[in-house]
Amino acid sequence: MFEQLPLFAKKALAWSVHLFTASGAVWGFLTLLAIFDQKWRATIVWMIVAMFVDGFDVMLSRWFHVKEYARVLDGGLLDNIIDYLNYVVVAALILIKAPNILPTGFEMVGAFSILLTSAYQFTQVDAKTDEQSFFFKGFPSVWNFLVIYMMLLGLHPWINLILLVICNILVFVPVKYLYPSRNTRLRRLTLGLTYLYGAIGVWALLQYPSVPQWVVWISLVYVGYYALLSFFPKIGHVNAI
Repeated sequence: MFEQLPLFAKKALAWSVHLFTASGAVWGFLTLLAIFDQKWRATIVWMIVAMFVDGFDVMLSRWFHVKEYARVLDGGLLDNIIDYLNYVVVAALILIKAPNILPTGFEMVGAFSILLTSAYQFTQVDAKTDEQSFFFKGFPSVWNFLVIYMMLLGLHPWINLILLVICNILVFVPVKYLYPSRNTRLRRLTLGLTYLYGAIGVWALLQYPSVPQWVVWISLVYVGYYALLSFFPKIGHVNAI
């Protein structure tokens, strides 16, 4: 159907995808304002909106052939800029503003650490491998997910600090982390679990601060599944049967 559209319509749709991606900066900015005001429910809502944009812009760019009809802009670079804001800067500010996440006196250190290590992770020329399964090399800087879990689980601040240190170190360890939407191993199962994880997660987070604890712990099952597929590349591989 897209191919049957006139050229101006194709270009308009392609450019609208860039605008959709760029809107992530708006949602990120609104998230920062909510964090400054310590309005945590609003913070989580804007984070969800930003992650929704990030989750669908790649799919839309393929549908509307953005590289062909809006190639003046580098969609990958735009996506990285938005991701650094929403996955890193937002998380760093939460570490400073949210109470009892990190030990007293370590808030700035924690925030600075993820800002610096993520600057390295985002700018590696081979940060995303070109292999068939498409992996991230090193911890993929999903700090917003980590700080949300820290807020919800209520772990001791020193435990949170240890987790933060481990993830910062893993940025530099060339372990490959699965890119769920481009994974080819157990693809249907992985996509199904990913969508289920996202749907249940959104439903639960919209109830903040009264998020059911069972949802939080059940969601860690998906995190474990993701880790297994990432760290053990033979799982689900046809040659491994």
